[in-house]
Amino acid sequence: MPKSLLRKTMYGAGVLAGLVLVAVVSVYALSESRLRKDYAIRVAPAEPDPALIAEGARLARSRGCADCHGDDFGGKVLLDEMPFGRIVGDNLTVMPAGHARVSVRERMYRALHHGVDLDSRPLMMMPSKEYASLSMREIDALSAYFATLAPVRRELPDSALGPVGRTLLVAGKMESFLSAESIDHAASAVAEAPPIGTLEYGRHAAQLCTGCHRGDFAGGRMDHGGPGMPPAANLTRHATGLAAWSERDFIAAMRTGRRPDGSEIDGKAMPWRAVGQASDAELHSIWLFLRSLPPIARDAAKAP
Repeated sequence: MPKSLLRKTMYGAGVLAGLVLVAVVSVYALSESRLRKDYAIRVAPAEPDPALIAEGARLARSRGCADCHGDDFGGKVLLDEMPFGRIVGDNLTVMPAGHARVSVRERMYRALHHGVDLDSRPLMMMPSKEYASLSMREIDALSAYFATLAPVRRELPDSALGPVGRTLLVAGKMESFLSAESIDHAASAVAEAPPIGTLEYGRHAAQLCTGCHRGDFAGGRMDHGGPGMPPAANLTRHATGLAAWSERDFIAAMRTGRRPDGSEIDGKAMPWRAVGQASDAELHSIWLFLRSLPPIARDAAKAP
């Protein structure tokens, strides 16, 4: 190879390597600034009401806490797919290092209503945008229950976002991955939920579904949960959704994980085991709300 051509080739390779390095450093810096952002959340100290322990135990199961934090709430690895990332559900039975004196209520309020940890940093893949709709009573009830749990001593790795995950985050492909970015932190939690058994309670409870099924409940592609997640189903009364379903079909699906046609619901993508632990009155409320929605023509499997 002529020396002039060799020099040009080496120069081009150097320029390309430099551009790649700049891109890598930029992606890391931009993603790290979002992952480490301090939201400066302040929570007034208070202890939860022990009278709410039973209600908290029911909510902890029916609102899906065990799906991400383990049946004993001692934490578990949810996703370990590098170079995308590793996501770990925190141990809720013990306080993180350096925060032994912080109340369970403060930890729960920060996580559920603001999507941040005890250092006011955003929690990864924590659906706090949906949990932010929980009432103060519900947060207090969950806090009261978790405060009663015996400590589970389990070694868990830290959550970490790999190069692919960081690139997708910077590219705007994981909009709901950091709920803290889209929560109105100035808004206070409502005092109490509407009465169970009503359409209004169904609307309240169904807000937890919007992270996957979208704000219009018509479903589509999910931008969180890692590669390979199936699209969320259309829950409106359109032919591509639940038009042919009855309330009995809906409750049975949440209890058994099977649709009316006998097909199985993917429990990794749709937490039907948790939802199925809600009472008949709660599921009736959710059904009333879903049935009140206008039908939306969207094939969730083909939605962008």
